[in-house]
Amino acid sequence: MDAKEWLGLQPTHNPMRWYLPVTEGICSGLGTLFGGCGLGAAIDALERVTERPVVWACAQYINYTKPPSVVDLDIRIDASGRTTTQARVTGQVGDTTIFIVNASLGSRDMAEEGQWITAPEVPLPVDCPPRQLRFDPGNSISSRLDMRMAIDEPGTGRTAFWVRMPEILEASAASLAVLGDFVPMGLGMAVTSEINSNSLDNTIRVMNIVPTKWVLADVRIEAVARGFGHGHIYLWAEDGTLMATASQSAMIRTWKGP
Repeated sequence: MDAKEWLGLQPTHNPMRWYLPVTEGICSGLGTLFGGCGLGAAIDALERVTERPVVWACAQYINYTKPPSVVDLDIRIDASGRTTTQARVTGQVGDTTIFIVNASLGSRDMAEEGQWITAPEVPLPVDCPPRQLRFDPGNSISSRLDMRMAIDEPGTGRTAFWVRMPEILEASAASLAVLGDFVPMGLGMAVTSEINSNSLDNTIRVMNIVPTKWVLADVRIEAVARGFGHGHIYLWAEDGTLMATASQSAMIRTWKGP
């Protein structure tokens, strides 16, 4: 299946409106819509409507929503030129805004291109241990991901893990947006106390998407201050291609158990 099917995204008779039924499989362990799934759904809808690939997209998370709600995705094209489209998506449940996504889409032919950073040297996925969860994921998004810890050094601000989505046939901007929503996981490993956190935003910048079974999510936490954490994720293909980067800020709370 592709990302649209994986997320459960549905078109309507109006090409500028899409539906995202909120199911357990696209929710976090807290039972609410996983932010990366909202961003991924908006990206997939935008790419289909504009027939252009996403360059960058930024989601601002306003409210929570839980199953069995349905998020209405309303697309607005703010500007469309020969090679670039500027657009936004508002995700709402009834009159409640859940998230807002701003994005640029397009592709331009240029001889100049390059990659100036390299992936960390880590063991292959088969040689990395599975991620250990602190609670039963049930039917949440964690049950649909295969995650293997490649760099597991608590307190350093650096975490890396191999991850794959077994149901998805190939990587896409939408699927990478889902995988780019794991800065909170890195925050949990960076600090010394038990915490949980919720994302305020998720910004993804897409470079080169290449065929790859596994994605290496390289999480780098910059700082925690005033009750908020900030970090980046570099999303690498198995061959070392930098496919995308993502950044987030998240609100941190003391973990009080399930």
